[in-house]
Amino acid sequence: MRAKLVRLAEVTDADWMRWSALAERSAEPNLAFDPRFLMSDQEGDTDDYLFVIAEEAGEWFGLLRVFAMALSPSVDIPAYGTWDPPLFGASHPLLDRARAAEALSTLARGLRPLLRTGYLSLRGYPATGPLAEALGAVRRQRAIGAVVTQSHASAWVDVAAQHASGSPADRVGPAQIDIDHHNADTRKKLRRAARRLAETAGGSLTLRDASDDPEAVERFIAMQRSGWKGDAQRGGTAVALDHGMEVRFRRKLAAFRGTDDLIVLELWAGDVPVHSSVYLVEGRVAEGYLDAYQHEFGAFSAGKLGRTAAFAYLRRLPRLTAVNPGIYDYYPDAAKVYPDRREYIDVIIGVGVVPSLLTGLLLRADASSLRRRAVIVASNADRFAMRAVGAVKRRVKPGS
Repeated sequence: MRAKLVRLAEVTDADWMRWSALAERSAEPNLAFDPRFLMSDQEGDTDDYLFVIAEEAGEWFGLLRVFAMALSPSVDIPAYGTWDPPLFGASHPLLDRARAAEALSTLARGLRPLLRTGYLSLRGYPATGPLAEALGAVRRQRAIGAVVTQSHASAWVDVAAQHASGSPADRVGPAQIDIDHHNADTRKKLRRAARRLAETAGGSLTLRDASDDPEAVERFIAMQRSGWKGDAQRGGTAVALDHGMEVRFRRKLAAFRGTDDLIVLELWAGDVPVHSSVYLVEGRVAEGYLDAYQHEFGAFSAGKLGRTAAFAYLRRLPRLTAVNPGIYDYYPDAAKVYPDRREYIDVIIGVGVVPSLLTGLLLRADASSLRRRAVIVASNADRFAMRAVGAVKRRVKPGS
């Protein structure tokens, strides 16, 4: 197995087929790396879409998007790594379930010859499950070191454990906002908010599964545009603010709807849409993509009511095993809606003799300027050696 670099703009139709096959075989799905999600992005600005691929005999076994970055705020060593999940969504690699450890090792080791760095920083890497097992196997390999720098929790729903809560919900029915795992104070506040919202809007609260309704996308875009998200001067991020972004958003949803993997859940008050949640299904996991509420109902906790009603519906869908709302511990109030948590870690992998030894010093480098200098000097020497080896290889002609 070998590593190679691929930019999104360079991905061919044959590559998309290899990519899709890997996504189907992946040990753990990742919405951000699903071809249905990424294909439309090929038409936009793709300069920062750099992927490391693990391949063998024309087949892909691992894939990771990487960015150039400093190793840490205090240790200014050039490295490559993944984005921060609480800000940009899941960033863990796609790894073939049958060869996950080998694929992860190939991706990490490929950074030395391809990008001239001995460090891979993985943010938001699953602390449990098959990817964690792959990381454990890689850490035991020769000339590889790894250190965990932080841990995080993310809201999660173990749907299999929730199936006992009742039969599958009707596609249109009363919104369930009185949830067992909420404490008494939260339940009281939600009931009060629901009552005030129903009185203001002139109708009882219902939850509608609008996944098959093309107009649901139009309602979502209008709803997202209605509040501060529709105001660019206030930092708004509504898709309607940029024509290209809106086109790509529509194409992503159409791609998932085409495979019956789009879920759009709407909270209505009487005849008025109040909140909309968009979920995209990967494997048997519903991944939270975007949600929005009608701005005039913001004072009635429309977002919390909508997410609560959507959770109550999703936990009763037999097709799912889990729901990942995409809400990390940076947003504790929003995370309270969901009963479970999943742990993630930030880990730095050192590849090569020098980086593998230095990873053990990284956590202590912040407290000691001497250690910090030692890590930087040794790492720079390792980078110089990589460049020298690369130059020699380029000069040596095949067969010489």
